[in-house]
Amino acid sequence: MTNLLFEIGTEEIPAGYITPALNQIKTVFTEQASKQCLTMESVYCTGTPRRLILFVKGLTEKQASINEEIQGPSVAIAFDKTGPLTKAGLGFAKSQGVNVANLKIKKTSKGEYCFAVKVIEGQETINILPEILTNIVRNTSFPKSMKWKGNGLFFARPVRSLIALFGNKIVPLEINGIKSDKFTYGHPFLSGKRIEIHAADWDLYRQLLKQEKVVVDMDERRELLRSKITQLMTPYSASIDDEELLDEVTNLVEYPNAIECGFNEEFLDIPAEVIETAMKEHQRYFPIKKGGRKLVARFIAVLNRDESNADTTIRGNEQVLKARLSDARFFWKEDKKIPLEKRVGDLKNLAFLEKLGNYHDRTNRIAELSSFIAHKLIDCNKLAIEDVQLVKRAALLCKADLLTQMVGEFPSLQGVMGREYAEWDGEEPSVATAIAEHYMPRFATDNIPASKIGAIVGLADKFDTISSCFALGLVPTGSQDPYSLRRHAYGIIRIIEKHEFTLELKEILFHSLRLLPVLNVSGDQCQQINEIVPKIKEFFRDRLFNVNTERDIRYDLVNAVLNAGIGFEDVYNFSQRLKVISDISKEEWWHELVTVVERTFNIGKKASSSGNVNEALLAESEERILWDIYKKNEADIQRLTDDCKYRESSVRYCKAFSKPVHEFFDRVFVNVEDENIRSNRLSLMKKINELYSQKIADLSQIIIPDAKPS
Repeated sequence: MTNLLFEIGTEEIPAGYITPALNQIKTVFTEQASKQCLTMESVYCTGTPRRLILFVKGLTEKQASINEEIQGPSVAIAFDKTGPLTKAGLGFAKSQGVNVANLKIKKTSKGEYCFAVKVIEGQETINILPEILTNIVRNTSFPKSMKWKGNGLFFARPVRSLIALFGNKIVPLEINGIKSDKFTYGHPFLSGKRIEIHAADWDLYRQLLKQEKVVVDMDERRELLRSKITQLMTPYSASIDDEELLDEVTNLVEYPNAIECGFNEEFLDIPAEVIETAMKEHQRYFPIKKGGRKLVARFIAVLNRDESNADTTIRGNEQVLKARLSDARFFWKEDKKIPLEKRVGDLKNLAFLEKLGNYHDRTNRIAELSSFIAHKLIDCNKLAIEDVQLVKRAALLCKADLLTQMVGEFPSLQGVMGREYAEWDGEEPSVATAIAEHYMPRFATDNIPASKIGAIVGLADKFDTISSCFALGLVPTGSQDPYSLRRHAYGIIRIIEKHEFTLELKEILFHSLRLLPVLNVSGDQCQQINEIVPKIKEFFRDRLFNVNTERDIRYDLVNAVLNAGIGFEDVYNFSQRLKVISDISKEEWWHELVTVVERTFNIGKKASSSGNVNEALLAESEERILWDIYKKNEADIQRLTDDCKYRESSVRYCKAFSKPVHEFFDRVFVNVEDENIRSNRLSLMKKINELYSQKIADLSQIIIPDAKPS
């Protein structure tokens, strides 16, 4: 077993490209090695801005030889009656290049056949690696790639060197005139030396580069930066609060270091979010919050060099940030001169989507839909009547900050600046908060709106976006989702679950689609809406499935609740039922419950949809007993279900029916010749099944471990 070291030396690669590229390199190598029947102990990928590295520990030195059996003619054709090979048999052996002794007879489903046994010798690994490593370079993709030295190679940045060592041997390969060797280079500013790597020894490679001011291991660089930044923040009782920024700066440097800088305290009159955004997004600085809360006039800058000329470096970073904050302070003062309310009319000059008007039209739709949702929540005692006006006000102002200079400079602050300007204008605190919250969640792990007003406006905003895109046919396909509709749907699901809102998807979608101007053009709006709503509902169905399976809920449990007669129109009700089903699936009596619902479903599905049970046709004692049990328990089970007491309802259902249903199937033949009796028994089964599957879950979807599919 021998180690492999492969380094692609490049000009500086953007930080965001590095980790995805390393993941691709690992995947490509693993797949290619598997195809070539090469085994290994482990594969590790890491990198810096100027090199992408693959290190394989314990790679086999040679492919294993394999025995291949090739089917030839049948025994009757390959051998004559006296035993020797016929011309056909000899011809087969010759065509396969094997000795007659390497022919064997095997039984197959079609009889006995002659097989040629060929031993295929494995190749030396070093002869296979050139193709694999070349494929890695040519098949690693980036968001943007460069082309140079002809048309054959695209890469994030020009490739300048290749190390390819298998043990102490150079793997021979050449890509666009660059030949593999055993040389790399130290830090461009702190070293610049040419380093010879004698063998594929990870510790040696890492140590030689570290001597020349390159910390090649990504995890090691991250922890060195974490330690240095934490050391500088400790006097302020502060700590790193942005792991994504730490990951990014880790891939900006080869020699990790950090210094503390400051800025004029007069800039602290700008909202803290603005200062932090200017630091993080534009300069990749770390703000310092005293005690983890109050922003102070200090920040941490990450360096790709040592602390020589530290004063000059500090002054340079401080001057850059000063220019950014001066602009932000100017925007802050100028924007406050125009109240948000007066900006609303100017939203007419800001386009939304083609055929869907401008942001003023969109604001009106959000306001109307917010009001509609608010009244629905009032009806189910989830919102106070007096909050409706606050909802309408927040919806009216929610997009006005898009016209401010601050949001123009810092787009990620939309909503946040709306809150700040609303507070300055003297708007109700709940309105200002809702303006910021309605964009949440902005990403998968983001918080959701804490206030009901923010949640309602956020729902209206997201429903309008989804409805608009589906009306225009801008539907997500595969991995393509340019308008983030999946994220919006996920946000809707999380908001409804968190605030326990009782809302019907179909009602909201119909109302949202009616507000779109694009659906008024043809004059047949109702028909268009009727065609679009099922598509959006199916989209939500997929999201509910994916969201909950990602939460480690079994896929068959999710399907069972999705396929209940009541469906998933009420998302909060769906989540309640799914939680109960997930919990009781761990109970000892779960299998009994599933069996009852599944058996009654399998036979009851043959019944007429409107068939009633005729007591006069109940001939057998078991079916009469079962019908009496049904009548005795139906009302209570329905009441428990209607009160959302799904666990209690499940327990009652299982206790009532598990034994008598099995006795019925053991002693009563359902499919009798008498059509009336048969239909009556099928109707009984269907009623028992629907008592559970219509409003809780269709347990016929459940896969019992070790059970064969029906």
